[in-house]
Amino acid sequence: MYGDWNVMIKVGFIGSRGIPAIYGGFETFIEEVSIGLNNIEDYEVIVVSDAEQEVKVNGLESYNGIKLYYSRYKKAKNPILFYFDSMMLAMKHSTLIYSCGTGAGYFAFLPALFGKKFITNPDGIGWQRDKWSPIVKFFLKSLFYFTAKWSRHLVYDSHGIKDFFQNEFNRSKNGVVIEYGAYLNKFIDIETDFTKIILNKYNINKEQYHLVVSRLEPENNVDIIIDGYLKSDRALPLIIVGNLKDTPYDNKLKKSQSDDVRFVGGIYDKDTLEIVRANAFTYLHGHSVGGTNPSLLEAMASKNFCICHDNRFNREVVANNGLFFKDYSEIDKHFTHVENNISSIDYNLHKEGAYNRIKNYYNWENIVKKYNDYFKLISEKG
Repeated sequence: MYGDWNVMIKVGFIGSRGIPAIYGGFETFIEEVSIGLNNIEDYEVIVVSDAEQEVKVNGLESYNGIKLYYSRYKKAKNPILFYFDSMMLAMKHSTLIYSCGTGAGYFAFLPALFGKKFITNPDGIGWQRDKWSPIVKFFLKSLFYFTAKWSRHLVYDSHGIKDFFQNEFNRSKNGVVIEYGAYLNKFIDIETDFTKIILNKYNINKEQYHLVVSRLEPENNVDIIIDGYLKSDRALPLIIVGNLKDTPYDNKLKKSQSDDVRFVGGIYDKDTLEIVRANAFTYLHGHSVGGTNPSLLEAMASKNFCICHDNRFNREVVANNGLFFKDYSEIDKHFTHVENNISSIDYNLHKEGAYNRIKNYYNWENIVKKYNDYFKLISEKG
């Protein structure tokens, strides 16, 4: 199908803070895909991390056989310099450069001048986030615009993002949809001393709480979830995993804190978070501006009953295996319904249906296979 593959494909991933994954979605994605590809004979994979990651991992030079390089800049403080520096590093060691995010949009034309292939994964529609000022939104949208014009190849994490680029920027060529993946939660229906310790730590019981795992930002609609919860006829507490910061939005959320609405902070230990997910009665997903969101995939992989913000991105992922809301009144009805219909066959069918979507499609083995096919195809055809 792809001709003679004695030729090594040299892939460089840029745009994340780096691996081993410490932070969030991009880092986990790069770790899973880079390790998967590196285990295939045809690949030589490098990852460019930021200066902050270099300090955190003490200048680690390789990880699971993947060569690590470091930008001189921190992504959070100097994003444009970070992307430019990372691109230049990757071009020294790779023939195919994959950028997570649109931060390299202003100079996405450069790799082609040096005979390199450049791919961008734009992620969600970042400039629409309410936390940004009009100036920042204009700047972020300009990065999307130049990415659409100058990045030779685009990988969209959902069909919704692909359609958005076509409609907003008239970009229809050289684009493919490859979503993110998740692993099935190994703590489903497991009761050990360790799981008991974790549940006791957060003062929760199996299937006796509603769960939110989210960055506490306006576009993730945690305030709407709380309002709907407080107005509903329910008995189970709402557990919110996410860091509260000193922002007007978070300060508003803090006023809702009580025995019923519990903010437990961020949970960064993977097994601990998996246990909290696996034992939830429902999972509330308020994300509204992303594509295939990793947090939603992990909820589905935990066999959670998902109640999601009603947008085409979430519907694409969950399909008919959950409930959807547009405002607090719909959340009110959903909370009341699910708590009073715990034995409902629909409740169990939705959980199994969402779980099976991870088993059959949104899993890392399938996603790595898609990237393998895609990288070989563009390496051959350009």
